[in-house]
Amino acid sequence: MSHRIIYRISVIVLFSVLSVAAAEPNACCAAAETTKAVKLSPELETLLANVEQRGESLKSFQAAMLYEQIQPLTDTLTTRTGDMYYQADAKTVRFRIHFADYLQVDTEGDVRPKPRKFNEDFAFDGMWVTRRNDRTKSIQRRQVARTTRNKEDFRLGKGPFPLPFALKREDIVKEFDIKLMGPDPKDKTFKDADHLLLKPKPKSSYADKYVKLELWLAKKDTVPVRMRYEVDNAETTTVTWSNIKIDKKISARTFDLKPGGADWDVEEIPLREEPAEALETK
Repeated sequence: MSHRIIYRISVIVLFSVLSVAAAEPNACCAAAETTKAVKLSPELETLLANVEQRGESLKSFQAAMLYEQIQPLTDTLTTRTGDMYYQADAKTVRFRIHFADYLQVDTEGDVRPKPRKFNEDFAFDGMWVTRRNDRTKSIQRRQVARTTRNKEDFRLGKGPFPLPFALKREDIVKEFDIKLMGPDPKDKTFKDADHLLLKPKPKSSYADKYVKLELWLAKKDTVPVRMRYEVDNAETTTVTWSNIKIDKKISARTFDLKPGGADWDVEEIPLREEPAEALETK
C-alpha cells in the first residue's frame, strides 16, 4: 500500500479524516509558541471546549460517506460512496472505511457515466492497517504500531495518524490559525453546523501537507458532518457524512477484514525491528 493511499485514509478519519508512514509515533514538531497565549473569541473557545469534551466521551461513530476529489491539473472529479465506522475505549481505537463504488469524470466534459462497483475497505485495529480489495482479490496488512494505540496516541501532531475524535484545544491552536466562519446563505445543507477554517502555521507539522482545511460540526452534538482539505497543487478533497449514529454498538467483526476465498492473496508487512544499538540508546 502506498504511503499516499494510507495518508488519505487517515485524513478522512482525521477530520472526521488517507496518511502516514508506517512508523512508531514521534514527538510533535509543531510550533513552539505557548497555546495559552493564543487569543480566541468566546464563541470559538466554547466550540473548541465542546469539541474536546465530545472527543473524550465519544464511544463510537457510524455514518454513510461521500468522498469527492477535484484535481485541477487533470480536470477530473473522483467520487466514491461508502460507510465509515469508528470505535474507541480506554485501551484502543478502531476504525473502518468501506468504499462501495468508484467514478472519475472529466470536469470539462458533458458525459456523466454511472459509478462502477468497487468494493474496497481500509481498517485499523489498534496496531495494524488492513486494506481489502475485491477487484484484485487481495488483502494487505501493514503494522503501524508495536503496541495497541488509544485516543491519546492520536492527538494532532502525534502518530501513527491523527483522528478528529481526539481533538484538543491545545493541539489545534498550536498547529493551526483557526477561524469560525459565518453561515453561507447558499449552503442550506449545513445551516445547522459550525464551520471552522484551519490554516497550518509555518512551523506546524501539517504545513507541508495542506494549504487549508475546513471542518463542519453539527451544532446539536459537535460531531463532524463535512470535511474539506486543499493541498498545494489546488487538489481539493471533500468528505461528507450522513445518517450519523453516535455511541451505538458496533460488532467486532466490522473491523476484521478477511479474504473472500482460497484464491485471494494475503500479504503481511510487520514493522522493522530496531537495531540493538538503537534500543540501547533509548
